[in-house]
Amino acid sequence: MKDSLKIIKSLLCVLLLAICALGQAPVVTLEHRNFAGLHEADSAIIAFESKPLALIHATVIDATGAPAKADMTVIIAGDRIAALGKTGKVSLPKRAEIIDATGKFLIPGLWDMHVHSGGYENGKKNFPLLLASGITGVRDMGTPLEEILNLRAEIAEGKILAPRLIAAGPLVQGPLPFQNPIFISVNNQAEARQTVAFLKKRGVDFIKVQDAITRDLYFALADESKRLKIPFAGHLPPSISATEASNAGQRSIEHLGGRFYGVLLACSERETALTEKVNAIIEDVIKAFRENREPDDSAIFRADFTKPLFDSFSEQKAKTLFAIFLKNGTWQVPTLIAQPVREAINERKDLSEDDLGYAKKLAQRQLDLVAAMQRAGVKIMAGTDMPLDTQSLHEELALLVKAGLTPLEALLSATRNPAEFLGKLDSFGTVEKGKIADLVLLDANPLEDIRNTQKVSAVILGGKMMPKSFLQDLRKRR
Repeated sequence: MKDSLKIIKSLLCVLLLAICALGQAPVVTLEHRNFAGLHEADSAIIAFESKPLALIHATVIDATGAPAKADMTVIIAGDRIAALGKTGKVSLPKRAEIIDATGKFLIPGLWDMHVHSGGYENGKKNFPLLLASGITGVRDMGTPLEEILNLRAEIAEGKILAPRLIAAGPLVQGPLPFQNPIFISVNNQAEARQTVAFLKKRGVDFIKVQDAITRDLYFALADESKRLKIPFAGHLPPSISATEASNAGQRSIEHLGGRFYGVLLACSERETALTEKVNAIIEDVIKAFRENREPDDSAIFRADFTKPLFDSFSEQKAKTLFAIFLKNGTWQVPTLIAQPVREAINERKDLSEDDLGYAKKLAQRQLDLVAAMQRAGVKIMAGTDMPLDTQSLHEELALLVKAGLTPLEALLSATRNPAEFLGKLDSFGTVEKGKIADLVLLDANPLEDIRNTQKVSAVILGGKMMPKSFLQDLRKRR
């Protein structure tokens, strides 16, 4: 069967090249395109013909904030968008492959701004699944250093078919009673500074901070990151308030602060007392590790903690915090799909009725918090912190809409916003002339229903088109 498929694909390539030699290529529908213009290498990396691509009759949702534009033509030459405009008013390049995109919706490629590749082999195996879901870029928030650097290099060299990769390397933690290559444990301020310098020298894109880091180490890391001009991002360690992290220059806060509700704590009238409770829970966990006991932090899901956290929420403190985020340019990656309290509601069997009741209230409060930040102008990015072999980014977008974002705002959180955050808005994030052609063609309108981002008809990565049939094959190869 494989040999037959290769023969068919080769014949299609020859046929199209012969037609093009006679003049303009015919219009090809996506459904009938199959592997036209593609051939498969033994390494499963796909090589594409270098001729221009013309998408005609598409509805373009450009992610600039403008309304959807119907009946558009988009010309792609090399890896860039060369032109776009109303169909019939844009000249089609000679020898261009013309794709009839009637009834399709063109959006920028999606970014998942919080993933963990799980190492070189896992990333190599599963990143193509993200491409098949329309994800053309990811930010890896913690993977062993050598593995993520090798993965990033081979993706950049075209040896691995995968989304573009922004990487942190290992997570920086304070003193830990165990060792793991996903962490770098620092014991003093000098080690914290040395770690930042080491990681920057190795070429990571940013520094990731985790929960178990003390105040002095956190501020040493923040200061050295600023001095060496490398961004840092991550959780809110319980030793640091959300306001302090923002003022220290933390570029993004993940998970609304992390496992210990950092952003919600900052909005509480009982912030100091509840933070002391969190620190006591963490001390018990660390002590359990040192004594070779099973650690237990389930107290963060008990009503004894969640009730006062919920009841003490202050609208005024929230507004003050959002203003600080806005002033300092502190971005939020809520990862609503991976919130620990959401997981506890769905999976824990040891929670009382009271525990579950307040857990559900906190989960709703987190949704409300994200909507309030969006209204206040705080920048939101979509991220998942979920296994790579899931549809989790699409679920995250749906949760952002459930929280109160419009479908367009949710779409921007995975397109324009990541490009702006990464300082790459001149090349990515919108469908505009001159931008790199990382694009997704959908079968239905995501502005009518954000879940339509799952209906991927084709993906274009760096100007190279992968039709639905090829994307389906990517999923099967796994």
